[in-house]
Amino acid sequence: MSIDNLEDVCQGVPMAEAAPPPVTVTERLDVILDAAFRAFATYGYRRTAMDDIAKGAGISRSTLYLHFRNKEDIFRSLAIRYFDEALRDMGAALERPGQSLEQALLAAFIAKDGKFMEAVLTTAHGEELMDAGFSVTGDLASAGEARMVQLLGDWLARRPIPPGLGTAHDVAATIMTAIKGLKTSVRGMDDYRAGQARLAALFARALA
Repeated sequence: MSIDNLEDVCQGVPMAEAAPPPVTVTERLDVILDAAFRAFATYGYRRTAMDDIAKGAGISRSTLYLHFRNKEDIFRSLAIRYFDEALRDMGAALERPGQSLEQALLAAFIAKDGKFMEAVLTTAHGEELMDAGFSVTGDLASAGEARMVQLLGDWLARRPIPPGLGTAHDVAATIMTAIKGLKTSVRGMDDYRAGQARLAALFARALA
Protein backbone atom coordinates (compact mmCIF):
# COMPACT_ATOMS: atom_id res chain seq x y z
CA MET A 1 0.00 0.00 0.00
CA SER A 2 1.37 3.43 -0.93
CA ILE A 3 1.65 6.32 1.54
CA ASP A 4 -1.16 8.15 -0.29
CA ASN A 5 -3.46 5.15 0.00
CA LEU A 6 -2.52 4.69 3.62
CA GLU A 7 -3.44 8.32 4.32
CA ASP A 8 -6.82 7.83 2.61
CA VAL A 9 -7.54 4.79 4.74
CA CYS A 10 -6.47 6.49 7.95
CA GLN A 11 -8.20 9.83 7.29
CA GLY A 12 -10.44 10.68 10.25
CA VAL A 13 -9.53 7.48 12.10
CA PRO A 14 -7.66 7.63 15.40
CA MET A 15 -4.15 6.22 15.03
CA ALA A 16 -4.81 3.52 17.63
CA GLU A 17 -7.69 2.20 15.52
CA ALA A 18 -5.82 2.54 12.22
CA ALA A 19 -2.83 0.53 13.41
CA PRO A 20 -2.70 -3.02 11.99
CA PRO A 21 -3.50 -5.85 14.37
CA PRO A 22 -0.47 -7.37 16.09
CA VAL A 23 1.22 -10.18 14.18
CA THR A 24 2.65 -13.11 16.09
CA VAL A 25 6.05 -14.51 15.22
CA THR A 26 4.40 -17.71 13.99
CA GLU A 27 2.05 -15.78 11.71
CA ARG A 28 4.91 -13.73 10.31
CA LEU A 29 6.98 -16.85 9.66
CA ASP A 30 4.05 -18.42 7.80
CA VAL A 31 3.71 -15.29 5.64
CA ILE A 32 7.44 -15.38 4.86
CA LEU A 33 7.42 -19.09 4.03
CA ASP A 34 4.36 -18.71 1.82
CA ALA A 35 6.11 -15.88 -0.05
CA ALA A 36 9.26 -17.97 -0.36
CA PHE A 37 7.33 -20.91 -1.78
CA ARG A 38 5.75 -18.65 -4.41
CA ALA A 39 9.13 -17.15 -5.28
CA PHE A 40 10.86 -20.51 -5.61
CA ALA A 41 8.03 -21.83 -7.79
CA THR A 42 8.12 -18.70 -9.96
CA TYR A 43 11.86 -18.07 -10.31
CA GLY A 44 13.47 -21.35 -9.30
CA TYR A 45 15.82 -21.88 -6.37
CA ARG A 46 18.94 -20.37 -7.92
CA ARG A 47 17.36 -17.17 -9.22
CA THR A 48 15.26 -16.41 -6.16
CA ALA A 49 16.84 -13.68 -4.04
CA MET A 50 16.16 -12.63 -0.48
CA ASP A 51 14.74 -9.40 -1.93
CA ASP A 52 12.13 -11.40 -3.86
CA ILE A 53 11.03 -13.18 -0.70
CA ALA A 54 10.95 -9.99 1.38
CA LYS A 55 8.85 -8.19 -1.22
CA GLY A 56 6.46 -11.11 -1.51
CA ALA A 57 6.02 -11.15 2.27
CA GLY A 58 5.54 -7.38 2.44
CA ILE A 59 8.51 -6.84 4.74
CA SER A 60 11.97 -5.29 4.49
CA ARG A 61 15.12 -7.30 3.87
CA SER A 62 16.36 -6.36 7.33
CA THR A 63 13.20 -7.81 8.88
CA LEU A 64 13.61 -10.98 6.82
CA TYR A 65 17.16 -11.40 8.11
CA LEU A 66 15.89 -11.20 11.67
CA HIS A 67 14.16 -14.53 11.05
CA PHE A 68 16.37 -16.35 8.50
CA ARG A 69 20.09 -16.33 7.83
CA ASN A 70 19.86 -16.90 4.09
CA LYS A 71 17.92 -18.53 1.26
CA GLU A 72 19.09 -22.01 2.27
CA ASP A 73 17.76 -21.48 5.78
CA ILE A 74 14.37 -20.52 4.34
CA PHE A 75 14.30 -23.52 2.01
CA ARG A 76 15.08 -25.86 4.89
CA SER A 77 12.34 -24.24 6.97
CA LEU A 78 9.93 -24.84 4.10
CA ALA A 79 10.93 -28.51 4.12
CA ILE A 80 10.32 -28.78 7.85
CA ARG A 81 6.89 -27.20 7.48
CA TYR A 82 6.08 -29.44 4.51
CA PHE A 83 6.84 -32.66 6.39
CA ASP A 84 4.98 -31.53 9.52
CA GLU A 85 1.89 -30.69 7.45
CA ALA A 86 2.22 -33.83 5.33
CA LEU A 87 2.32 -36.06 8.42
CA ARG A 88 -0.70 -34.31 9.89
CA ASP A 89 -2.69 -34.51 6.65
CA MET A 90 -1.70 -38.11 5.93
CA GLY A 91 -2.85 -39.17 9.37
CA ALA A 92 -6.18 -37.41 8.95
CA ALA A 93 -6.67 -38.94 5.49
CA LEU A 94 -5.99 -42.47 6.72
CA GLU A 95 -8.41 -42.11 9.63
CA ARG A 96 -11.30 -40.70 7.58
CA PRO A 97 -14.30 -42.97 8.27
CA GLY A 98 -16.12 -45.02 5.66
CA GLN A 99 -13.19 -45.60 3.30
CA SER A 100 -12.02 -48.78 1.66
CA LEU A 101 -8.32 -49.63 1.97
CA GLU A 102 -7.73 -48.42 -1.58
CA GLN A 103 -9.51 -45.13 -0.92
CA ALA A 104 -7.59 -44.57 2.31
CA LEU A 105 -4.24 -45.20 0.63
CA LEU A 106 -5.00 -42.87 -2.26
CA ALA A 107 -6.23 -40.17 0.13
CA ALA A 108 -2.99 -40.48 2.10
CA PHE A 109 -0.87 -40.29 -1.06
CA ILE A 110 -2.60 -37.09 -2.15
CA ALA A 111 -2.49 -35.59 1.35
CA LYS A 112 1.24 -36.26 1.51
CA ASP A 113 1.94 -34.04 -1.50
CA GLY A 114 0.70 -30.73 -0.13
CA LYS A 115 1.52 -27.93 -2.59
CA PHE A 116 5.02 -29.16 -3.33
CA MET A 117 4.34 -31.77 -5.99
CA GLU A 118 2.06 -29.43 -7.90
CA ALA A 119 4.90 -26.89 -8.02
CA VAL A 120 7.33 -29.60 -9.15
CA LEU A 121 5.09 -30.96 -11.89
CA THR A 122 3.39 -27.80 -13.17
CA THR A 123 6.10 -25.13 -13.15
CA ALA A 124 9.16 -24.62 -15.32
CA HIS A 125 11.42 -24.97 -12.29
CA GLY A 126 10.19 -28.31 -10.97
CA GLU A 127 13.38 -30.23 -11.71
CA GLU A 128 15.48 -27.51 -10.11
CA LEU A 129 13.29 -27.58 -7.00
CA MET A 130 13.75 -31.35 -6.80
CA ASP A 131 17.52 -30.95 -7.11
CA ALA A 132 17.51 -28.29 -4.39
CA GLY A 133 15.47 -30.62 -2.24
CA PHE A 134 18.16 -33.30 -2.51
CA SER A 135 21.14 -30.97 -2.03
CA VAL A 136 19.78 -28.51 0.55
CA THR A 137 17.30 -30.59 2.54
CA GLY A 138 18.48 -34.17 2.03
CA ASP A 139 18.82 -34.87 5.75
CA LEU A 140 15.40 -33.40 6.50
CA ALA A 141 13.84 -35.40 3.67
CA SER A 142 15.32 -38.66 4.96
CA ALA A 143 13.99 -37.98 8.45
CA GLY A 144 10.59 -36.85 7.15
CA GLU A 145 10.19 -39.86 4.90
CA ALA A 146 11.06 -42.16 7.81
CA ARG A 147 8.27 -40.52 9.83
CA MET A 148 5.86 -41.15 6.96
CA VAL A 149 6.83 -44.82 6.84
CA GLN A 150 6.32 -45.05 10.60
CA LEU A 151 2.89 -43.41 10.38
CA LEU A 152 1.72 -45.63 7.53
CA GLY A 153 3.23 -48.72 9.14
CA ASP A 154 1.47 -48.06 12.43
CA TRP A 155 -1.81 -47.68 10.58
CA LEU A 156 -1.29 -50.87 8.53
CA ALA A 157 -0.35 -52.78 11.69
CA ARG A 158 -3.95 -52.48 12.84
CA ARG A 159 -5.04 -54.83 10.05
CA PRO A 160 -3.87 -58.33 9.06
CA ILE A 161 -0.86 -58.45 6.72
CA PRO A 162 -0.92 -61.44 4.34
CA PRO A 163 1.89 -63.98 4.82
CA GLY A 164 5.06 -63.39 2.87
CA LEU A 165 4.83 -59.59 2.75
CA GLY A 166 6.89 -58.91 5.85
CA THR A 167 5.83 -56.63 8.66
CA ALA A 168 3.39 -53.74 8.36
CA HIS A 169 6.35 -51.35 8.42
CA ASP A 170 8.10 -53.34 5.67
CA VAL A 171 4.98 -52.92 3.54
CA ALA A 172 4.79 -49.21 4.41
CA ALA A 173 8.41 -48.71 3.35
CA THR A 174 7.73 -50.43 0.02
CA ILE A 175 4.63 -48.31 -0.57
CA MET A 176 6.46 -45.04 0.16
CA THR A 177 9.38 -46.05 -2.07
CA ALA A 178 6.98 -46.75 -4.93
CA ILE A 179 5.24 -43.40 -4.47
CA LYS A 180 8.58 -41.60 -4.39
CA GLY A 181 9.57 -43.26 -7.64
CA LEU A 182 6.57 -41.79 -9.45
CA LYS A 183 8.14 -38.33 -9.31
CA THR A 184 10.82 -39.25 -11.82
CA SER A 185 8.66 -41.18 -14.28
CA VAL A 186 5.52 -39.11 -14.85
CA ARG A 187 4.84 -36.42 -17.46
CA GLY A 188 2.62 -34.10 -15.48
CA MET A 189 0.17 -33.75 -12.62
CA ASP A 190 -2.61 -35.81 -14.25
CA ASP A 191 -0.16 -38.62 -15.00
CA TYR A 192 1.13 -38.45 -11.43
CA ARG A 193 -2.36 -38.69 -9.93
CA ALA A 194 -3.18 -41.62 -12.22
CA GLY A 195 -0.01 -43.35 -11.06
CA GLN A 196 -0.95 -42.80 -7.44
CA ALA A 197 -4.37 -44.32 -8.09
CA ARG A 198 -2.79 -47.38 -9.72
CA LEU A 199 -0.45 -47.89 -6.79
CA ALA A 200 -3.30 -47.52 -4.30
CA ALA A 201 -5.27 -50.17 -6.19
CA LEU A 202 -2.30 -52.53 -6.48
CA PHE A 203 -1.33 -52.35 -2.81
CA ALA A 204 -4.93 -52.61 -1.64
CA ARG A 205 -5.37 -55.81 -3.64
CA ALA A 206 -2.08 -57.21 -2.34
CA LEU A 207 -3.16 -56.53 1.24
CA ALA A 208 -6.70 -57.88 0.85
